[in-house]
Order: sequence, then structure tokens, then C-alpha cells
Amino acid sequence: MRRSGRHLVWPAIVFLVVCFGTGYWWGRLPAPWLNAALPIVAAVLVVLLSLVPLVLWLNRITIITTRRLIVKHGFVVRERTEFLLGRGSEATLRRGPLQLLTGSGDVIVHAGAEGTMILRDVPRARLVQRAVADLIDQAAATQSARRAG
Repeated sequence: MRRSGRHLVWPAIVFLVVCFGTGYWWGRLPAPWLNAALPIVAAVLVVLLSLVPLVLWLNRITIITTRRLIVKHGFVVRERTEFLLGRGSEATLRRGPLQLLTGSGDVIVHAGAEGTMILRDVPRARLVQRAVADLIDQAAATQSARRAG
């Protein structure tokens, strides 16, 4: 899963405004050099304000398996962080006002002295938090059964 798609709303709006604005103003500017520079400026704005946020959004992936949480990010240098659910003690949910409106939130997985892992701005945060909590309980039950047997 990726971060909440609400991070792409403003880049999409900027893309549409720049495209419509370029189409409207092209050929209407007083100097010929301004008409020639308009598509170049528009392309730079689209790349900086629309394409870069999209690439950054695509950059981070969170994978939840029955045994671990995996967070991957990076393009040139790929970084991978793993968190074993068997070491987790609880999963909590933290939401801000905007996250409440969109149904997203931060899922915080605690592991005592081992540290914590924060899954930032995940979509359907309540469902993800419940699933991670259930997986932690299952991993704890499996570990205690292995120790007893």
C-alpha cells in the first residue's frame, strides 16, 4: 500500500491550472518571446509542482505480511526497513483533523525496548490498525505455542 492519495490532490490541481492557463494564454501575450517562453515555463512548473510530488508519492511502499511489516523507499538507493510482528506489543492509531476527514492516519506499532515503527498516513487507517493488531496477537500466540510445545 502507499500513502493516502490526498497528497496528490494539489499536484493534480496545479497540473490542470497550468495546462489550461498555457492553452489560454499561448498566442495572446504581447511579445513573441513571451509566447515562445510560455510552454517552457509551463513544463518546468508541471515537472516541479506535479511530477515531483507524484514521484515522491510513488517512492514509498508499505507491505504488511503475516510475519512482518516492510517499508521500502528510494529510487537510486533503495532502503528497506523490516519490523517483525512477533516482537510487537501493540498497534495504536493517531489521526489529525485532515486525516479524520479522509479516513487515513498514522499506525504506530510498539515493540517495547525494540523500538517503534510508524506507518505514516496510511489509507483506511482504522482497518490497517486492526489488522496489524490481529497479526501481532496471532504472532504472539504462535510464539507461545512453539515455546510450550
